[in-house]
Amino acid sequence: MIYFEDVCKTYSTGTEAVKHTTLHIEKGDFAFIVGPSGCGKSTLMKMILKEEEPTSGEIYINGKPISKLPNKKVPYLRRKMGIVFQDFRLLPDKNVYENVAFAMRVIGANPNVIKKQVPNVLSLVGLLHKAKVYPDQLSGGEQQRVAVARAIVNNPMMLIADEPTGNLDPETAWEIMSLLNDINRRGTTVVVATHAQEIVNKMQKRVIAIKDGTVCSDIKRGVYIE
Repeated sequence: MIYFEDVCKTYSTGTEAVKHTTLHIEKGDFAFIVGPSGCGKSTLMKMILKEEEPTSGEIYINGKPISKLPNKKVPYLRRKMGIVFQDFRLLPDKNVYENVAFAMRVIGANPNVIKKQVPNVLSLVGLLHKAKVYPDQLSGGEQQRVAVARAIVNNPMMLIADEPTGNLDPETAWEIMSLLNDINRRGTTVVVATHAQEIVNKMQKRVIAIKDGTVCSDIKRGVYIE
């Protein structure tokens, strides 16, 4: 599903963010990528999304190398991914339904399919009753639920979440992680970069620990020890 083969990333400043990393995330995995700030985990996530390019090595998505993928094909690569950010990134002038439907309209989905799929996904995340509400009328947890709905509405093969609970209180953060766990159980590969040590340890999923740009441990049903 996702394969890093001896990947290095050095920025123009000379900072070595990722060093000789080889990593394989299988279809159906739920993997946490953990580590202190500046360890390189956000760079790893950005390279999966092709927001950053490796300096050397290769990254494969579904068996295909992406480092030389033309820019015009990057949107098609990302259609296979659902993406959830710490800051939600909802469209403030669109209501909940429209925010989720927008992700389908962008890829040219049939309007009849949109009308059926969006309510289904909003029901899954527990927000069907707020379909006509705007983002500024929602709590942080509700906004993140909309972001998750938007990320999964096109049935992606993988869900990539970068600090999805960073702006949420502990109880709401756990609700979001439980939702991601439910999505994983439905067959979607989930990769989460997080500092949420308590949640990682409670969920007992695969834990990939990054330190100084390298994978220092990779444990199934692992814990996060800072």
